[in-house]
Amino acid sequence: MNRHTNRRYVFSDEIPESTNEKQNEVSESNKSVNKSVFLVPKGNIKKRKKSSHKGSHKHLKRWQKVIIIVLCVLIAIALAAIGTVAVLLNTGKSDMTTKIEDVSLKVPDNIENHENGEYITYKGDRYMYNENLASILFMGVDKRDFETEDDTYGQNGDADALMLLVYDTKTSKSTIVSISRETIADVEAYSTEGKYVGTKKEQICLAYSYGDGKEKSCENEVAAVRRLFYNVPINSYVALDLDGISYMNDAVGGVELTPIETFRNFTEGETVTLWGKDAESYVRYRDTTKLLSNNSRMKRQKQYLNAFFNQLVTSTKADFTTLLDLYNAASPYMMTNVGANKAAYLASEALQNNFSALNMQNVPGEVKMGEKYAEYHIDEDAFFEMFLNIFYVVKLDK
Repeated sequence: MNRHTNRRYVFSDEIPESTNEKQNEVSESNKSVNKSVFLVPKGNIKKRKKSSHKGSHKHLKRWQKVIIIVLCVLIAIALAAIGTVAVLLNTGKSDMTTKIEDVSLKVPDNIENHENGEYITYKGDRYMYNENLASILFMGVDKRDFETEDDTYGQNGDADALMLLVYDTKTSKSTIVSISRETIADVEAYSTEGKYVGTKKEQICLAYSYGDGKEKSCENEVAAVRRLFYNVPINSYVALDLDGISYMNDAVGGVELTPIETFRNFTEGETVTLWGKDAESYVRYRDTTKLLSNNSRMKRQKQYLNAFFNQLVTSTKADFTTLLDLYNAASPYMMTNVGANKAAYLASEALQNNFSALNMQNVPGEVKMGEKYAEYHIDEDAFFEMFLNIFYVVKLDK
């Protein structure tokens, strides 16, 4: 058998030098064959450079395959994370709002009410409840320790600052209603042993004290504010020990503002950047010897809140970890039922829609000196119109 019989042959565009003699032996009859193609033993051929052939991707090196697999895994993780965030945002929005069929308002007797508040007729016009609204009650309390539960009802601190955030999830419009701590309202009272003793006309701030200093206190305060607002849905709350303000203030990089009054080490009209305890002092200070001192404090709180949100948005856009710093600073001083889904939704909305442009309003009324304490009495007509403009944004044809 010819020794070349079992050899395999390949086509090559270049002929190695070792085959030159064999080329000379090619017969004249083969000269008609295209000289760019030769049959040569495979063993004598040098390795060719990789062709740009379409099938070359099938011969990827091992390290290239590993990189591709790793990239695929990273992409899968990223997509899963994005999907998780999307679920959080969607469920957060759903949990923040209340369907119109679940609304059961108790408006004044002289107001024409339809379907438990679904529709209201006022001064000849007909309005419908806006079911796109999310309401969160923010409470600034003088509770020193959220970790400890106190069963002595009536002695668990007061809600010194009350603000109701109403956010329209459709239009991204936000309104904050500031409620005086001295507002006279229906408050559910309990004995020191926790036994319900009935509803009393008291300062609304006292509703918080009738609880355990934790969830029960927050829920009792929410209930009092709901009754004040004609039983409007409020399904979320955040209670903050006012001692935590200084830490939250520093977490966002300090807050710059111009004091609107002179007290302690603040001078009206002189711009300052608040740090630490100065921030707490600016928000918290109240002269109990002056009847209108709480009104002045509420004005400072509104000013500070606007400045704080401005700084928060600015800092977060520059460094997203600011939100984590703020959470870590606030956590030891905070009690809330806002879960991860609600928090994710609110954070997303705040960054996209600039919560710094807040529409802030006060519950209308006037303060008077009662038998023992200052009492803030609501102007019912003005308050209802404010309520209608916030919660009933759609006017219907008669």
